[in-house]
Amino acid sequence: MSHSSFSHLNIHSEYSILDSIVKIDNLAEKTKQHGYESLALTDSSNLFGFMKFYKSIRAQNIKPIAGAEINHVKDSSSHHEHANFTLLAKNKIGYKNLIKIISKSQIEGKNSGLPVVESAWLSEYSKGLIALSGGFRGHIGKSVLDNNEELFLKRIKYFQKIYGEDFVLEISRINRPQEDLYNDFILSKAGELGIPVVATNEVRFINKEDYEAHETRVCIQNGEVLSDSKRSRIYFEDQYFLSPDEMNEKFSDIPEVLGNAYEISKKCNLEVETGIYVLPDFETPFKKTASEHLIETSKDKLKDKIEHLSEQDKNKYLERLDFELDVISNMGYSGYFLVVSDFVNWAQENNVPVGPGRGSGAASLVAYCLGITGIDPLKYGLLFERFLNPDRISNPDFDIDFCKDGRDRVIDYVTQKYGKKAVAQICTFGTMAARAVVRDVARAQGKSYGLADKLAKMIPFSPDMTLEKALESNDLKRALKTDEQAGEIFDMARKLEGIIRNVGKHAAGVVIAPSEINDFSPLYLDETTDTLATQFDMKDIELVGLQKFDFLGLRTLTIIKEALHLINKKRKSLDLDLIEIDQIDLEDRQTFELLQSGLTTAVFQLESRGLKEYLVKIKPSSFEDIISVVALYRPGPLDAGMVDTFIKRKNGSEKTDYLGDKDIEKVLKNTYGVIVYQEQVMQLAQEYSGFSLAQADLLRRAMGKKIPEEMERQRPEFINGALKRGKIERAAEGLFDQIQTFAGYGFNKAHSAGYGLIAFQTAWLKAHYPVEFLSAALSSDMDDSERVRMLLDDCKNFEIEILKPDINVSHFNFSTSGDNDILFGLGAIKGLGKAAIENIISEREQRPFENLYDFCSRVNLSKVDKRGIEPLIKSGAMDSFSSSRKAMLESLEDAMKYARQNSLTQESGISDLFGGISESNQFLPVTKDEHIDYANSKFEFSALGFYLKTHPNKDHNWQLKKLGTGSIKNVLEEKLNTISGVVIRQNRIQTRRGPLVFATLDDGTDRIELVISSDVLESFEGNLNAQTIYIASGEVSFEKDVKKKNIGIQKKMRVTDIKSLEEARMKSVTKLKINIESQEKKDVLNIIENLKAIASLDNNLQGSQIEMQYNLNSGSANIELDKDFKIILNDDNMDKLVENCGKDNIDFQYRMR
Repeated sequence: MSHSSFSHLNIHSEYSILDSIVKIDNLAEKTKQHGYESLALTDSSNLFGFMKFYKSIRAQNIKPIAGAEINHVKDSSSHHEHANFTLLAKNKIGYKNLIKIISKSQIEGKNSGLPVVESAWLSEYSKGLIALSGGFRGHIGKSVLDNNEELFLKRIKYFQKIYGEDFVLEISRINRPQEDLYNDFILSKAGELGIPVVATNEVRFINKEDYEAHETRVCIQNGEVLSDSKRSRIYFEDQYFLSPDEMNEKFSDIPEVLGNAYEISKKCNLEVETGIYVLPDFETPFKKTASEHLIETSKDKLKDKIEHLSEQDKNKYLERLDFELDVISNMGYSGYFLVVSDFVNWAQENNVPVGPGRGSGAASLVAYCLGITGIDPLKYGLLFERFLNPDRISNPDFDIDFCKDGRDRVIDYVTQKYGKKAVAQICTFGTMAARAVVRDVARAQGKSYGLADKLAKMIPFSPDMTLEKALESNDLKRALKTDEQAGEIFDMARKLEGIIRNVGKHAAGVVIAPSEINDFSPLYLDETTDTLATQFDMKDIELVGLQKFDFLGLRTLTIIKEALHLINKKRKSLDLDLIEIDQIDLEDRQTFELLQSGLTTAVFQLESRGLKEYLVKIKPSSFEDIISVVALYRPGPLDAGMVDTFIKRKNGSEKTDYLGDKDIEKVLKNTYGVIVYQEQVMQLAQEYSGFSLAQADLLRRAMGKKIPEEMERQRPEFINGALKRGKIERAAEGLFDQIQTFAGYGFNKAHSAGYGLIAFQTAWLKAHYPVEFLSAALSSDMDDSERVRMLLDDCKNFEIEILKPDINVSHFNFSTSGDNDILFGLGAIKGLGKAAIENIISEREQRPFENLYDFCSRVNLSKVDKRGIEPLIKSGAMDSFSSSRKAMLESLEDAMKYARQNSLTQESGISDLFGGISESNQFLPVTKDEHIDYANSKFEFSALGFYLKTHPNKDHNWQLKKLGTGSIKNVLEEKLNTISGVVIRQNRIQTRRGPLVFATLDDGTDRIELVISSDVLESFEGNLNAQTIYIASGEVSFEKDVKKKNIGIQKKMRVTDIKSLEEARMKSVTKLKINIESQEKKDVLNIIENLKAIASLDNNLQGSQIEMQYNLNSGSANIELDKDFKIILNDDNMDKLVENCGKDNIDFQYRMR
């Protein structure tokens, strides 16, 4: 048999997700090595990888066959009774029917969790398809194994009726139990029934030695352990990609089953149309073409935008518009612009804010005229050729930012306009990434969690990190060399790294088809969001001709919308003009003062600590400076020193160098001679060397992507062009080299301008209306307690008072209260859902809640349950009830029991025998607790994730004073200070000398940055956390720059010692003194009994001795308890001591220092 007289018709790739590790490119290479003419991909219930397979296989001059292995069921009532069945597409009709079947199974056939195909669907979409019986695991195979010949014949006839001659029986020899029984029966019956039999190998991995990796992948996916004897074992070592010779040897006794497979492959001839470009049909008025309508609309809208300009300037705009329209029309993109402008304009008209533009699309004047973007490209020197270049054919791609809360409404509008079957989002694929695959493999191998965690943490965290790159770490190399189990994990992880693990949905991408999506791509139902997505990813969708539209949700637009609502609500009440964010002055001094001060928390793109520091140094004074800052603050320009050069030249400490050339000065003047933007590369080529902008765009691309051949090809053209314009050759060569060096760092100015505008708008709102702006920002980030804490800190910079949550006043969102107050939003309290809050607000609108019992009696306890009421109490939202939080928590069960009884009484209509409880306002009392504030900081942290109105230092100040700590507010510069507080943020970095930690310590009076070296960390027990009080000692330095103080780096301590309050107490206190003055005898006995319950009687344990100080009128005595009777002064025991004795009755004796 020749190498080409067999074809594999049952292969799963990694896109089957559950059961294969076959990578498509590897499969294509192996197929060529084996000399196969054709090959089928039959992934499980999907076509996710088909277009990649199609491209890769055809690139090797091999014929690809489209197929899928489906889960076949009889009807909708038998979804759990599924069996394998394989479909292959003979032609385009069969391919379209395969797409429909697969889509239907993913959308309608997932009732039992697994995508299934009902018999009726097979009948409806049978044309152009070849069916393989499913072999051992198909319905026919099951009837054979059940020894039910009657059912076997019945099922044969059924499939023959649907597929006729294109129904084929399938066998394999992979050493599966009972396989011979099935194969012998099929071969004995096939002849008399006149049905061909084909051999497959059910391929799930490429090489025989990959079996263990395959099994590991299956265990990872199923949550099983390899060594578990009870785990399912349905795959076998022989299921690898056999060569024709190996298949011939395996079926040497029945070679016709191989020949039949080859004959089937000859029947399958599919050409998928690629490289096309289709758009949805956009309805234009009066039967105009898309180009005619675009030209007319753009010109009409430009008139309004340029009516205030001089004739000379108007002509510049008109010339640019004509140029752009000509390019758009000739490239066939008129419809694309109309479709985008339609849904953008709908959003703006329906109160869904739209961003001013992102990406290179903001460089289009046509887009600006149509309202797609909000940036005037001529005003800011944005180049259309950067977006669309006839010499560099690429599809236009507008990335549109919508208000996050309104994005889905815009997608719904598009869906309704073009039809549900024509609109879908785009699927994405998650892979086994470096850290995750190590943990997964360890779990599947049954290795310890500790070892897996240790290995994973040795792999640096980075989106593009690979296990190969991770091996650069000496710690990891050492671990793999010294620990055999670690080596086993890592070796297997390398085999599985990058394998497809799951299917997701693109964050923004939406496709709109001119007909049904199924005419181009199969569909997939994302069950987590109940939305449809294409089974082809972004690249494959474009390959089959569909255009991606990006609908991005930008939280900042939601913040701007909410802030404007609060501002204009107040202005309207004062009969003032409403603020329109698009009309603000981009030269506003107050805004630039805010930016120069670095007070930019919540300001879009400008709020990181590093950026705040750079803003203080740069001192931005124009909108162009803001655009530059957005472009410059990236690793490339920072590492190249471009940012420092920009700062020095901007502030006049370094001379700006234009190489003595006016053309260079013209291009680089706004950025002080620094090449900041990609557009400047293009403009330099145009002004200095006479390039057309289309030609200059190719140079920009070659330099940006570091394409050496293209750069060398452009060099002589650049120099010759410069010579023709009277430049000196040496200077031209120097400029080209300079451009070449910095072009890779250049950023897209169109994108910077769009995002720079949003940055300025948010800075303007913060500068002029800080209360409303920060209230909106807080509401936007309510689910992120760390973010809320940071924003609340920022409120202090603007002397804004934060009012604690109040059950009778607070809303779901944060809200303004008075001119300089923000009321805490109930939605930021952990464990309290939206439905609960809505019920609370609805009820209190009738009348305010009076106390805990009144509250529990009136709310719906099925919505506002104990898990919701506890955080309300702990957060302080019920402090207006004039009871302590501790007492209310202790009374909660009684209050809820009372409420339920009250509810049953009302429902029964029977008056309470003891006085009509349902009408009574005489609720059971909730008393004030003696130690009202002691636990409040703990309560508050558990409910909010931070401290709002309390602080642990306040609760424990009596202990901290005894331990000799001072306040951060009163630290002395260049002196050894001992302070205490909680860590509110920390950053750990790795240096040559080991780890270094920067942590911000807060004690309620002030904050300080701790710098903790690796030496100190070695002696420190545990990890820093936000709930523990730490005592730190070290020398303190002060930041003198006032503006730097604004960004939170006023004081620094180089820590020489750090320990927790618990550790300090346990190590320092030798004797615990308890004052029982004026106590009754029975109370004294109770205290002693309680002490016994707390104390340790184990002589081997360290603890503090106990001394009772007993004072009466008749005399006094110090009673020292037995030396074996000691108390370990950990935090739990201290809480019990305070509860039993009161903190005023506790004193300590310390070791001599």
